[in-house]
Amino acid sequence: MKRLYLLSSILMAMPTLYDWDEMGVYYTSDGIADIFMLLTMYILPLSIISNWNNMNNKLYYELVLNLGMMLLMNFMCQDMTSFYMYFEAALIPLFIIIGLYGAANKDKAVDYMLIYTLFSSLFMLLAIGTYEMLIDNTDYQSTSLLVLSIDLQCILFIAMSLGMAVKTPMAPFHTWLPVVHSESPLAGSMLLAGMITKLAVYAIMRLIMPTLSDASVLYTPFVYVLCVMTVMYTSMMTLRQTDLKVMMAYSSMSHMAMCMLGMLSNSLTGMMGSLVLCMAHGFVSPGLFMMVGGMLYDRYHNRLVYYYQGLMSYMPYLSMYTLMLSFSNMGTPLSVNFMGELLSMTGALNKSPYLGFMAAFSVLLSACYQLKLTNRLTGGVKTPYMKLTSDCTNRETMLMMSLMVPTLFFGVFPNYMMDMLWSTSSLLYMFMEMR
Repeated sequence: MKRLYLLSSILMAMPTLYDWDEMGVYYTSDGIADIFMLLTMYILPLSIISNWNNMNNKLYYELVLNLGMMLLMNFMCQDMTSFYMYFEAALIPLFIIIGLYGAANKDKAVDYMLIYTLFSSLFMLLAIGTYEMLIDNTDYQSTSLLVLSIDLQCILFIAMSLGMAVKTPMAPFHTWLPVVHSESPLAGSMLLAGMITKLAVYAIMRLIMPTLSDASVLYTPFVYVLCVMTVMYTSMMTLRQTDLKVMMAYSSMSHMAMCMLGMLSNSLTGMMGSLVLCMAHGFVSPGLFMMVGGMLYDRYHNRLVYYYQGLMSYMPYLSMYTLMLSFSNMGTPLSVNFMGELLSMTGALNKSPYLGFMAAFSVLLSACYQLKLTNRLTGGVKTPYMKLTSDCTNRETMLMMSLMVPTLFFGVFPNYMMDMLWSTSSLLYMFMEMR
């Protein structure tokens, strides 16, 4: 009863974090949701402009816009049922985008995405139905006041985690993502890497940590083992790939596993690092996909890494953008990725020194595959079968600068981002400590 009183007192003291509108729909206005909504609204127009020259179908842009709206509603709602509805509804426009405008193997990609994500999310629906049966309510504030037995918490944690492990994705539930990325059009890959994979981290923050805190602490060693496996495996797989988009897909999985390590570290440092790394990945990963799936593919219609060489000699601007994005992706200082990885790794080392030390090798592995890719693309001399093409256009330069400027700005001045996240992250940490 004392814990319930403390939690209810804190929630009543936060009138600015939660609000109802006139229609009775519960929306959030805290820093974590706001910063994810800002990232979605920032990436959405860039993904539309990236296909400006090679896609003249109005339906395509309507589907991309609908996908962005579904993602915004995911971060706005404050109810588990609404979150699940938009969590699954976001797959519909992405399914149609890939099915209509994907590459040659698009049927396999949409089947993988539908089977993996829909089947795993059914367990999340059963967990949400359990909350509805227990308290006849599923909004985040009411469920955070609920104190469950450890057995029921473990069952609900496993059910919730199955849906999030596929969405992140974590090994061994990751096999659908490289196929989907390789067959998806550019805007679908940008939104999938930039925003959709962030839904799992956001769902952990909203659905698991406030209510199932005992189970999350109990299962953290097992989840840490999966995260370390994912980081090591995907990094080594990236070194062996020849398709540029598949390389970026495996790189995204490695960084999202690092976000999970920070989020489940049960420390404010790790939580902040996880959120900052999510934002950093949301800037850098769409830029890399835009470079390999847009600029290079539009000119040469080839995604094999062995086809390219010597871009520095005749495409200096694109080579400069490649170098900047590559160094940011491997967590070089003065980029916001460095701050996110540093804080996430600090939280992971405090929670589990041995597993955190193994996860720290991801910095070396990311440097290996990213420098290998950059050296292959920009170094050497032009191969005879590569035709000379123009360097980046004004549209492409604007897109690249739109992603690199915030990466460098928040890397030099990270407090502008952390101030928005601090109050809510500290509140979430207080919930877990009290429970």
